[in-house]
Amino acid sequence: MKIHFREQYGSTGEEILYVTPDNQDSVVRVTVKGERPKLRKRLSLKRFFQNLFLPAGYPDSVSSDYLAYQKWDTVQAFCSTISGTLTTHAILKGVGVGSDVANPLSATITWVLKDGMGHFGRILFAWWKGTELDIDSKKWRIRADILNDIAMGVDLFVLPLYPKVSTYILCATSTMKAIVGVAGGATRSALTQHHALRGNLADVASKDSAQETCVNLIASFVGLGLLTHVQNQRVLYGLFLFVTLLHIYANIKAVKAVCLRTFNEARYLIALEEYFKSGTMLSPQQVNKLERVTIGQTVSLTARVKIGCSARELAQYYRNCYDLENVIACFDSREKFLLAETRHYVGVYLHFTVKPLDIIKSYFYVASYLQDKSQLRDRFWETQNKWNEFLSMAQREGWNVQAHLLKTDEYRLDWRI
Repeated sequence: MKIHFREQYGSTGEEILYVTPDNQDSVVRVTVKGERPKLRKRLSLKRFFQNLFLPAGYPDSVSSDYLAYQKWDTVQAFCSTISGTLTTHAILKGVGVGSDVANPLSATITWVLKDGMGHFGRILFAWWKGTELDIDSKKWRIRADILNDIAMGVDLFVLPLYPKVSTYILCATSTMKAIVGVAGGATRSALTQHHALRGNLADVASKDSAQETCVNLIASFVGLGLLTHVQNQRVLYGLFLFVTLLHIYANIKAVKAVCLRTFNEARYLIALEEYFKSGTMLSPQQVNKLERVTIGQTVSLTARVKIGCSARELAQYYRNCYDLENVIACFDSREKFLLAETRHYVGVYLHFTVKPLDIIKSYFYVASYLQDKSQLRDRFWETQNKWNEFLSMAQREGWNVQAHLLKTDEYRLDWRI
């Protein structure tokens, strides 16, 4: 028997062999066990929904944490839509729907002002915090959803009590929801990029959108049914509080399920602390479990660190040219960064040719320096050897060291003139 091809659809499909049996000329399609494949409907129900809602090539085309994240993301999307449906009634009353006093023009003005403040808030927030959304995507995802819940709570509980200032209240809550839109959209993009293993960012994003749209559609009808059949206001309030708490819990579980393999400050400090303490390297799974997704950090440094500083700050602190040259002399001429402690922080000064790995290395040197301030001047090569060991262990554990999520300013220098 001659075997021509072995075929499998993805990693979970049935293995098929294309063979030519002895004493035959025709090619036969059989399973690995030697049986003829069972005839299946071309589009089974399972395959149909998989093609509709999951990225092509699932589960091989996405990260291993994709399914765990999507389960909790579905729960939070369902809860968010239910909450939004319950608050719609209060918002419509706030703009004058059903009131004999209000007229279409006043309602339109209120609605336009509400949307205008939302657009204004979106622009300001993108300018203020846009660069930090990638750095702490998990925290900003939680913050965005909590802010959204607070805005809906104000719409539901506060708006009906103060109809005379409903325009101001709606403007405030619209601004909060606009911030949620910026933060939520940016962090979702960061997580989608993490899940897309094959560069299939558009496919993963579109299937995520399809899943959320389907969940929102179902939740909208559920919310409409609750508004229609539940007339007791206290019951609706209690239901809103329950759904809101479930929404926050599902969001925390969703982001905790994500295992990011790129170092931000929080994850890097957790890994560094374990390395300096025991000489071992934590895996991405271990570090992500230890990382805080709400407030604060698991590990922090004893001084503030600024990466990508201007030489102006360095020259103002080290006014003597000899002191300035001593700072440069502490580092090997091939390094792409300098470190110097000033009054309020430890500054990292980057060369024009700096690469992401150099920035990760510079932060390692900062952490070493803050442990023992003699290391850079007197034991530079000892720190260099530790860095080489740390880098090798990090790559072995699966960390992505070709990119980073450390907060970095844009100043670049050249001190080899």
